[in-house]
Amino acid sequence: MIWILSIFTLCSANASGLKTNFSTKESYDLLFGEDSTIHATTHITNIIRNGTEDLTTSEIKNLEQLGILSQNREISTFTPNDLVQVFESEHFRFHYTNEGTNAVSDPNYIFQMAEVFEEVYSFYIDTLNFSAPVSDPESDDTLYDIFVENLPTYYFGITYTKNTSVSSPACVSYIKMRNNYNGTQFSEHTELENIQVTAVHEFFHAIQFSYNCYERFWFMEATAVWSEDELYNNVNDHYRYISSWFSNINKSLDDESSHMYGSFIFFQYIDEHLGGPNTIRLCWEKSHELASPIQDNSIESINAALSDLGSSFEETYLRMRIANKIMNINAGLYSYEEADGYRSAGGYPLEKDIFYQKGIPQEDTYLSLDLFETIYYKIRTSDPVKIEIIPYENNLSMTSIAKLKDQDQWLIKSGNEINIDTEMDLEWITLLISAIGFEENNWDYTIELRDGFSEDFSLKKPFPNPSFGKPITINLEVINGQEIATTIYNILGQKVWVHTKNYTGSQFNNLIWDGLNMNGKRVSSGLYFIEASGEEKTLRHKIIFLKDE
Repeated sequence: MIWILSIFTLCSANASGLKTNFSTKESYDLLFGEDSTIHATTHITNIIRNGTEDLTTSEIKNLEQLGILSQNREISTFTPNDLVQVFESEHFRFHYTNEGTNAVSDPNYIFQMAEVFEEVYSFYIDTLNFSAPVSDPESDDTLYDIFVENLPTYYFGITYTKNTSVSSPACVSYIKMRNNYNGTQFSEHTELENIQVTAVHEFFHAIQFSYNCYERFWFMEATAVWSEDELYNNVNDHYRYISSWFSNINKSLDDESSHMYGSFIFFQYIDEHLGGPNTIRLCWEKSHELASPIQDNSIESINAALSDLGSSFEETYLRMRIANKIMNINAGLYSYEEADGYRSAGGYPLEKDIFYQKGIPQEDTYLSLDLFETIYYKIRTSDPVKIEIIPYENNLSMTSIAKLKDQDQWLIKSGNEINIDTEMDLEWITLLISAIGFEENNWDYTIELRDGFSEDFSLKKPFPNPSFGKPITINLEVINGQEIATTIYNILGQKVWVHTKNYTGSQFNNLIWDGLNMNGKRVSSGLYFIEASGEEKTLRHKIIFLKDE
């Protein structure tokens, strides 16, 4: 069985402006030189997209072992001609054999695989409403083809694209699965678990190809790894990417080395805090709308999806980077449900130590921070410290995280100048510098550390503001124990709501105002003022309360 990919498509893809972190030669070397398990789809697709001009004659010949023919810059893909047995389930057609190199020793293996693929289909297509893989117009039915064969030693599975004429930017695909997962290289999981994570990973690639056949590999692989845990939450094969990803935390989120597999954590953060798996589907729907063979729109697609939910790529990216340091199940907006598992797998960012002593200014310079990279600093000091980033640019974001000792509470500040008051009983202080925006660039910066000051207490900006019918959260960060009265006034200066508390030591406190006055009646929409008064100072913020009509 031979399927032809035309020379026209190859030229078009090869001329594209889509960037990758690896050439077709590097893909070839990974496909034939790896001595550990590999997801081969990315590298097969890279060769199909960009051709074999970088390869030698013998290397091109070796591609035939993977079902790829290249003659006169024309690429064709093929499957073994000895897969004479066929089993059909509701949505899939499995091609296999009971004899020879590609033999399946037990027919129950195929039946088990079919059950898994149907489970994957039901979950992602029927339940979560992702688009099904586009049907092959050259086929007599809509069944999706899966070929079960003796893949190279370290391959889980492969999803191939075809050049059958369908509406752009979609493309037809098919999957190759192993005829067994008995090797020691797969021994961390049972055979069923290996089938499960491979089936969901490769089928999610098939789904992706139905949305956008041009999409960048980092977006494809990060969401494919995310899809594994979304359905098979207890297998945790994705944990194997965590240690390497956090050890290279300064790499860009859209880096397309093996780092991209660990970037699933970005989409996991979106899943948990911004609308669940429906938002991941929306990201792919936006990818379909913005698809281009000559321009990378991966970040723009995600940003468009998040904008529909009142957020943005930049905001989500920065929050994810904070969550990656805190790594706690009780951190609210910065939590992960599997934080304990991530941490046990190596989920803690590497940090550069900076020691600060009162009266001795310090500075640290970093050169060429790439877009969507983040550098973490461990600030070691017992004295209040003020930190400034120079130069201050919109593309550089500075955030500090200070954890209260023996409490699941964290003080988070952002800006080009941050004061950290160590009179609070702090367990650790971390500083994050991130490059954000949509400009392809890199940046040099210097952080300067000088003597800081005691803040007594602080009143953070209330949120949401305007409220749009939601309760308003008021954050108080108390450094020195004292009584603090928090009062809300209307524009006439009349008291609407009062909360008084005696704080016995350093702590954070979230107050919630639900729009009711002291008589329990809902106030009118309009402008209000929050005032927090302690022993030494008074702080104020404006809020706009809007009732849910």
